[in-house]
Amino acid sequence: MNGKIEKLGAFISSQAEAHPGRTAQMLAAAYDIVGMQAAHFPSGSYTRSREYLQSYTARLLAKLLRDPARSAVVNIFMPSEIFCALDMPIMAPEALATYVVNTASERVFIDRAEEGGAPDTFCSFHKVLTGMAETGVMKRPAMVASTSLACDANQLTFRHLASLWNVPHAMIDVPQSADEDAVAYVAGQLRGMARTAEECDGARLNPDRLKACVARSAEQIRNFRTYLRRRSQVHFPESLTPEMLNIACNHLYLGTEAGLAYSRLLLEDVSRAPRRTSEKRIVWMHVLPNWQETIKDLFQGRDNHRVEIVASDLAVSALIDMDPDHPYESMARRLVSDSFNGPGSRRIGAALELAKSMEAEGILIFCQWGCKQTQGIALAAKRTFEEAGIPALVLDGDGCDRTNGGAEQIVTRANAFIEQLEEQS
Repeated sequence: MNGKIEKLGAFISSQAEAHPGRTAQMLAAAYDIVGMQAAHFPSGSYTRSREYLQSYTARLLAKLLRDPARSAVVNIFMPSEIFCALDMPIMAPEALATYVVNTASERVFIDRAEEGGAPDTFCSFHKVLTGMAETGVMKRPAMVASTSLACDANQLTFRHLASLWNVPHAMIDVPQSADEDAVAYVAGQLRGMARTAEECDGARLNPDRLKACVARSAEQIRNFRTYLRRRSQVHFPESLTPEMLNIACNHLYLGTEAGLAYSRLLLEDVSRAPRRTSEKRIVWMHVLPNWQETIKDLFQGRDNHRVEIVASDLAVSALIDMDPDHPYESMARRLVSDSFNGPGSRRIGAALELAKSMEAEGILIFCQWGCKQTQGIALAAKRTFEEAGIPALVLDGDGCDRTNGGAEQIVTRANAFIEQLEEQS
């Protein structure tokens, strides 16, 4: 990591416990700089769509660190359209922690969370948010909202944060079935969450605004499906960061003007991409360790004709049709239909179909530290993919905590996997 960033991270870490307000301001200033640079002085490493969403995300996090009073802290699967319709910004642990680790300051917050009782085997993304809340760096939002979907850390983190901040907690119970009874059950809970959000925000949710948000989601999802079809035939190499942005786009930013704008820019960018040649194409399962320079270097750069990530399963887990005239049912159907919901075989099957549709030569299964769901299906997934003729690699790592990264071991194993794919050509 850049030496200047390391020094910044060390200074931020030294201030967090004693001066949480000052620490929040420093982090916000750093993210404002990132946002301004992406918007006005792009590095050239990313496409226009990526620079746009990087700028939006960085500035949003800066705003929420300065004043989260009207925001909601949510898990990544929480439908965003209700909050969008109320003009309530939302923040998830994965988004915040990704930026914190890229300012080299995550460890002080992880340590604080562990001192408060979080086990070292707990998800590091959640520990960063918890530590930021417990130090006072992350101030009180209007509410907390989470789902039971996929992540067991959700059941603990968000309940704890709601108690710590003394704010309402809306919890959406998602059945593992995807039938119409499940849709109706979840839709009813989402209506209740909307009422809670109204009370927290002191405003009425305009039904027409909610329909407009769902209409944007519908177009955004259609655009991303078109992007995937085009992406399967072109050379479009970028690093791990763009796939993290795709995850944010298709979960946290659904229904927002920024999410829709990004999807349109993404279509323009992919339409200009050259036809694919000899690059090895990989589908990535789960989050990506976008802070690890050694791994990023494998996939970085437009002149990289060796290997590229063509999609991640988390970014495309629920690209279903949306009906603006039935907003709550549409959001509920997206939750119960998510490939991360239900038995592991559902997610494995979805990842296999994704790899086939993207004409991928390999699948990389990243077992994020603390994610028991991905760890639990990893070997079964690898066996299924290889029986279908697609080589797979299981990597243990951390998308957030550098002390759990094992960067050299990861890049060595990833290189060996790429060499295996090249030898099979």
